[in-house]
Amino acid sequence: MNILKEQKTKYQTSAFSLVFGLFFASFGSKVYANDQQQTLVLVGGSLTTCSSMSPKNCLSNKQISGKQTNQYRLNNDALSAIKTNWPTKNKKNRQQTLKVLAQIAREKSGVITKSDILWAWRDLDNKLLNKLTDSEYNFVIDSLEVAVLNTDSTRQKEQVSTSDNNERAANDILDFVAASLKTTTESPTILAVTASSRDPYESADFYEGLLDFKGVESSWLPLTPALAKAITSKQCESLDSLRTDSIGVFNRETIYPDRIKAEKALCDKGVDHLVELIVNATGIMFNGGDQSLTRKVLFDDNGKQYPWTHAILQRPLLVGTSAGTAVQSGGKNAYGTVPMISNGTSLAAMREGSFAVSAPSERCENECGDKISADSLTYEKQGGLGSFTYGVLDTHFSERNRTMRLARLLADTGQQHGFGIDETTALVSIRAGETALMTVIGKSGVVHVKSDAKNNGAISYWPAGAVIDVTKDGFTLAKRTVDNALPSIKIPPLPMQRFGTIFSDAKLRSLVQAMCLTQEQQAVAQHDEFLLDLNATDNTHYYRVNTSSTGCAVENLAFKVKTF
Repeated sequence: MNILKEQKTKYQTSAFSLVFGLFFASFGSKVYANDQQQTLVLVGGSLTTCSSMSPKNCLSNKQISGKQTNQYRLNNDALSAIKTNWPTKNKKNRQQTLKVLAQIAREKSGVITKSDILWAWRDLDNKLLNKLTDSEYNFVIDSLEVAVLNTDSTRQKEQVSTSDNNERAANDILDFVAASLKTTTESPTILAVTASSRDPYESADFYEGLLDFKGVESSWLPLTPALAKAITSKQCESLDSLRTDSIGVFNRETIYPDRIKAEKALCDKGVDHLVELIVNATGIMFNGGDQSLTRKVLFDDNGKQYPWTHAILQRPLLVGTSAGTAVQSGGKNAYGTVPMISNGTSLAAMREGSFAVSAPSERCENECGDKISADSLTYEKQGGLGSFTYGVLDTHFSERNRTMRLARLLADTGQQHGFGIDETTALVSIRAGETALMTVIGKSGVVHVKSDAKNNGAISYWPAGAVIDVTKDGFTLAKRTVDNALPSIKIPPLPMQRFGTIFSDAKLRSLVQAMCLTQEQQAVAQHDEFLLDLNATDNTHYYRVNTSSTGCAVENLAFKVKTF
């Protein structure tokens, strides 16, 4: 059953106006970089944006002109190149792959999509597709890709139109980013780093368009894992091979020649120039994808910071989405080194615990080696960038029901605080001198997890519009948020039942919101062998912050998970 039906009333208060008004009131109308002020805009992913490649995110499915999809072609030249340049010594995989591709080529001539290739491949030999190594798989897909060109033979780019976004919450977040840049300096600049993507060159068009704010100079920074290695070892002439070795991309010079040229030009100018570019930037945004890849442009293979990492840490504004948010966790706090989460589900975390190893490949199925599965909870124990030291950041949080994976990681690593950010939502962390506060903007909310022991602790939920005081004792809803809470509404009490499959979809958030709205003191839920107890204590408080279906704030709701 649905725990809580979606309310139809839309959130009327502008989170952007509320939060930015707070920013001005707390820190003044102009805060320059030399005042040691820093703002983090940490988006939980799914920053729903209208573009030529994502018309579903546009008002009335409006089609934006520009590149609509990547294109692929199976012809004799492509198959010959695959045969000649096969990246491993496994001749059997090569032979079988060429046989399958030849069959697909006979059935599908002309330009096709990646999904066309994969569906046909699965029908012909799914076992082979799963047996290929990541290097072999990426090599085949990249080798079959062809450039998407305009009629004048120039590269066709993905175009972004944020004014046509059908999700207002995404614009609230983007408006806040733009206003933060303009408040920090009179000539703001922001650089987009797309290192979270396996193919960082493909993502560059989107993020340049996303950050195209009026009055702000924005550009893509070719800070890729290949560039990081080449520029520090003065091997710019070996960028092609380093690109293959470090991130497993092939044939990019054919598909994105302008991006490859920009990467080479930046490399040739040397480390000092790269550091200067970053020092002169007002803000930097890190994209979504794989935070382990992003970490490769911040730390070398020995875990040592690159020469530009400290400069990134000092930027007045840092923005991340999904992986670009998760990588901000790091540094040290009172509980030790803050780890960076990299993979896992709540169910696997409760069953297996956590593993301080690299995240498994996205393509791995079942066992991925060393008893690690595709669902295993993994983390980088040395953390990520370290701009956010309060605790561990997690993303896509309520929608993918990640509360118990975060709670387990906290228990296993000795950290006390975790922050799970919902999709199309941002946790904003502002520091100015000794003053610090947080707030939430966007669509849904942020879950604060406090760990007491394995599968035991307390959760809070901070909806959009909530302001959070940061003190030496922890994190609490600010008095202004409590004082401005909306009146309680009449709603039937929760049924006396055990709620099922609680760790799937967004069911845990729905139950917590229902408890908040009904002022319920206790609830029990189940998922497979796990029993979840939620209990209000003397420290538990409920406040309606906004009228949306996720607008009820919860403070310190105790949880305990048992097996039976």
